[in-house]
Amino acid sequence: MNLNDWIKTKNLTTSQFAEMLGVSQPTVSRWINGVLFPSRKSIAAIIKTTNGEVSANDIFGKEER
Repeated sequence: MNLNDWIKTKNLTTSQFAEMLGVSQPTVSRWINGVLFPSRKSIAAIIKTTNGEVSANDIFGKEER
């Protein structure tokens, strides 16, 4: 599941999700729009916060086989 879909299914705003991770809302928007890739630390935080529902492959747009 991609990050944007996960945020929507949890009825969160990008601002709320950003606060959960300790980053800014524009940073989350840049991740969602593919303008910026999260750091390794942020990827780990995304995976932990989403309980693995958003994986590193999801973040980088790769299909799991």
